[in-house]
Amino acid sequence: MESNIQFNDCVHMEMLAKSAARIAHHNFRWQYITLVLLNTTIFCGINAFLESYNKTAVIATKKWIPDFHKITKQFVLFGNDLESILNLLAWMDVHKFDNTGRFLVICQSMIDEDCDELKAIEMFWNHKIVNVIFINNMSNFGAKGYTYDYGKNCRNSPATEVTDWNNCIKVDQKYCKNKYPIKLRNLHGCPIIVSTFMQKPYMNFSTGTPTGADGDLLNIIIKALNASLKIRTPLRGDGWGNLDENGTWVGSLGDLFYDLANFSMTSASITQTRHRDFQISNFYYFIILGWVTHPPEIEMASYKLLRPFKMDTRIALIISFGIVLCIVLFLKTKFCTIIFKQFSSGRDPENVLFLSWVMCMGQPTLTLPSKMALSYLVLIWIWYCFLMRTFYQVHLINSLKNDIYLNDFATINDAIEAKYPFGGGSALKEYYIDQHKVYNNWKHKDSSEYESLMLNLSYGTRFVLAMNLATAKDFLKEPGRNLHIIPQVILSCPSAIFFKRFSPLANPINKILERLIEFGWPNMFFKNSTMGNKIKKTASEDKPITLINFAGCYLILICGWLSSLILFFLEIHFMKRQTQPIIAYRN
Repeated sequence: MESNIQFNDCVHMEMLAKSAARIAHHNFRWQYITLVLLNTTIFCGINAFLESYNKTAVIATKKWIPDFHKITKQFVLFGNDLESILNLLAWMDVHKFDNTGRFLVICQSMIDEDCDELKAIEMFWNHKIVNVIFINNMSNFGAKGYTYDYGKNCRNSPATEVTDWNNCIKVDQKYCKNKYPIKLRNLHGCPIIVSTFMQKPYMNFSTGTPTGADGDLLNIIIKALNASLKIRTPLRGDGWGNLDENGTWVGSLGDLFYDLANFSMTSASITQTRHRDFQISNFYYFIILGWVTHPPEIEMASYKLLRPFKMDTRIALIISFGIVLCIVLFLKTKFCTIIFKQFSSGRDPENVLFLSWVMCMGQPTLTLPSKMALSYLVLIWIWYCFLMRTFYQVHLINSLKNDIYLNDFATINDAIEAKYPFGGGSALKEYYIDQHKVYNNWKHKDSSEYESLMLNLSYGTRFVLAMNLATAKDFLKEPGRNLHIIPQVILSCPSAIFFKRFSPLANPINKILERLIEFGWPNMFFKNSTMGNKIKKTASEDKPITLINFAGCYLILICGWLSSLILFFLEIHFMKRQTQPIIAYRN
């Protein structure tokens, strides 16, 4: 490569390099590697820079194949002129270096036209490099440093000299600090394009102004940037965004990937693919992803008679009544009858159980055991039955008022065993890449289908939908809607704004989010939108009482009648055998 720079100009080049080294020393982070790229045949400036900046640095040319380009965040570029610097920037674009890092660009030509700062700033703007200091040589002034910010014409501002440049270079190094302020903090009312879609309770822009958890937060961000908001919905596909079968990004993230939007705000979950292809902001809240399906079937009304007591209580009651029944049956044996006839002159206790039930049910009785001990036994039994009946009636009222649902799915595996189809957004499928039974049978559903799917689920459609549970709860706020939310969640994921890789807007927006998070604003927005209103319940209506409501009562009555009838005939049969006269024959 030919050069129009003479070797006797090394003094000026060394001055430029030493100025750059002083800026780097006070503004670069020493724990990071500094990448020094050169596209020049003159090395005296590079040598001077390395002597003055004695921190970790890697020197490379365009022929070098980088292996740590993803972690490099500070760069020093040496070029003979603007054309050589442009070639370096193009090479960095090809290898996907972080253009949001800190740049020091030294143009070594002594000819003013070859290192025009106005053209240089335009070049940096086209490559989305904003954290840059451009150093050139001004005739009669020596080394000068320039930078730029966002202008009122919605483009780059003219090149401006770095604050306190002369004091930093010529007076004292204390003036060399903080030379990389956060850029793009004032957009002068210029439009910011945000890709999103209607998603209650997060985003609702039906009135033109975004509302909801994300919508309220977006309004504050736009005002803090002094920008104007322009909302767009996805050009291809819909929803959060995913890779289609051709490997092309569609949805909101598709708009972002193909430069149709400045950022995407959809409360999308963070997956491996999304994290690989996009840059995410600071986390400002969290989302819970889970499964929903149709509501479980209502238990038959006749079973409500069994609901006041749990299963263990029912068993205990049956055992207690069984013990008493066994005691009464034992007392009716011949053995007990003989004993009572010998030691008691009173009435036999063969009717203790029957008399107790008669009194417990409020019926009058004409006879009681004559013995005081047996009378106490009857009274204790009456007291026990009365307490059990009272407890039962108290809890029965609440049981009759409420519908009881049968047990439903607790995990997605329960739905799979029941041969239910399942699915949702294709991005959520990535979370089950190690569970082949789920991953291979996943049914893709677009976000535009979610509303109709949930309505169909309310009416009993057999399907299990993976979705954001806050959206499901917002759906349930409308009267007459019902869903079953499976207890097993997919995951709890942080909420973030998505940017294209190395977006200059990420840094200023992150600073805004930091302040808002410190004051709890995102938390308040999400609570107001997702937890503030309770789920609306259908107004209580007078429901007609049908035969099914009395089915349990009739069943118990019929069983009682049948058992009484059977026992009645058995008693008659055995009494006839016992009272049958014995006829003696005489020879």
